Amino acid sequence: MENKFLQEFKIPFVGMKKQLYQFEYLIGDGFFQNFPESDLDKCSIEVKVDFDKRENFFLLTFYIDGTLEIPCDRCTEPFNQDVFGDYEVAVKFGETDKVEQIDEDVVYISKSDDFIDVSDLIYEFIILSIPLRCAHPENDKGNSACNKEIIKKLQKEDKPSADPRWAALEKLKNKK
Repeated sequence: MENKFLQEFKIPFVGMKKQLYQFEYLIGDGFFQNFPESDLDKCSIEVKVDFDKRENFFLLTFYIDGTLEIPCDRCTEPFNQDVFGDYEVAVKFGETDKVEQIDEDVVYISKSDDFIDVSDLIYEFIILSIPLRCAHPENDKGNSACNKEIIKKLQKEDKPSADPRWAALEKLKNKK
């Protein structure tokens, strides 16, 4: 059964002239529910797509800009992370009956297709826009906005307990 929510992400290219078209999408909280592998939920992201129809292929440029609620890597409390990025992908016609992405910059679709669904590409590019390390930003005073109670608990747990074997080795080292 086809998801009606994702219908808006289908770009019908049959009958389009060879020129540049622009599409805009507002990605909200319900978008990530369509991707079972995602643990993301709340967001407000604007996606602009430049769809450049050319002779034998399409050139799509995605502009991602917005915020995404994700857990902090330090304290695990959720916070709004800014996400942004520009991504380009070429869409070519192949001999396949399904959409394939052989390399990261080219997507192949069937010659019998009359639209391209950009929802998977938007999802992928939003994920790629998330920084590798996500932590609460610092406040005006330069202090972390992380949950202070959790940070204190983590600092207590980080202190290694003295292993008696290492203490015995240290004594031998000091005797020499």
